[in-house]
Amino acid sequence: MSLDYYQCHATELATRYQQVSARAVHGDWLTLLEPWLLAAPRRLLDVGAGSGRDAAFLAGLHQGNMAVAVEPCRALAAQGQCHTREAAVAWVNDAMPALSRVTGTFDLILLSAVWMHLPPKSRPLALARLHELLSPDGYLVLSLRLVVSEQEMRERAMYPVAVDEVELLALEGGDDTAPCVRTTGGCLGA
Repeated sequence: MSLDYYQCHATELATRYQQVSARAVHGDWLTLLEPWLLAAPRRLLDVGAGSGRDAAFLAGLHQGNMAVAVEPCRALAAQGQCHTREAAVAWVNDAMPALSRVTGTFDLILLSAVWMHLPPKSRPLALARLHELLSPDGYLVLSLRLVVSEQEMRERAMYPVAVDEVELLALEGGDDTAPCVRTTGGCLGA
């Protein structure tokens, strides 16, 4: 993944991300998981945390929550650290698919508009690593940016994504390891 675009536009991007609330961006899945997130302290992982908006929001849902924000772009992570100064958020400079600096397991892993940055050949490895980091009763929330322009592909190192591709990757993990894939229409997998 080329970080040049994000490195050069970090302040502008962080400002834009912070202008939209996490609740507005994640309302669909929050409707399903917010009662669970509020019920007990959770360990949370935000991969591609950008400005830290989502990590801070998730950390703030319960007094005992601890969020780890992973961001490969140092300039964007610096913006995020400023935005999350008062929140229970620890920052890690790491990247998909390996996430080699991330340790432990997490009750919720969020990838918001990150998947399109992974070349298709890296996605099986990334999903396997996310499965390793996910606690047995945890949730993986993966939002997909389904429309990517040619210019974004060039400037921001993006690749096309599709819901059926992610569902297939999740189901290929086998009955015992396939995560539940929630789409607008329900849950696939076991």
